[in-house]
Amino acid sequence: MISIAQILKPEHIHLSLKGENQRDAVQEVLFSLRGDVRVPAWEDLRTSVIERNAPAVAAGGCGVVIAHGRTNAVNALVMGAGRLSEGFHSNDIPEKVRFVFVAGIPTAFNNEYLRVVGSIARLCSRPELLKELIATTTPRSFLEILASAELKL
Repeated sequence: MISIAQILKPEHIHLSLKGENQRDAVQEVLFSLRGDVRVPAWEDLRTSVIERNAPAVAAGGCGVVIAHGRTNAVNALVMGAGRLSEGFHSNDIPEKVRFVFVAGIPTAFNNEYLRVVGSIARLCSRPELLKELIATTTPRSFLEILASAELKL
């Protein structure tokens, strides 16, 4: 099984996203994946993710977007994440969106990506975990919090 820590790298975690709407925040996280060796066709990944227009979901008192695309633009599972200090409003939920996750999934992966995306969704439904993710100050600690919580699922 592939873990979150295997696909999400600290250099792809941004703790001060500037996006004022979902599209901008997703693009900001996507941009961090540009140049990753797992993403040989970044523009195709970007198109795949943006076309899906993932809804925001309420989770633990704030909103979370888990945008993803299944595409041949990636040669392995890849993920980026971001946190917004103020958040933005979404028509999908009453809470402000504070977290954005973006995943690129090779088309050959059938079930593994569902497990990873499902893990992120379950983790983000825990208010205490979201408080830790809001309070953390470094990308590495953000990842460590997620990885540690994933082990307890």
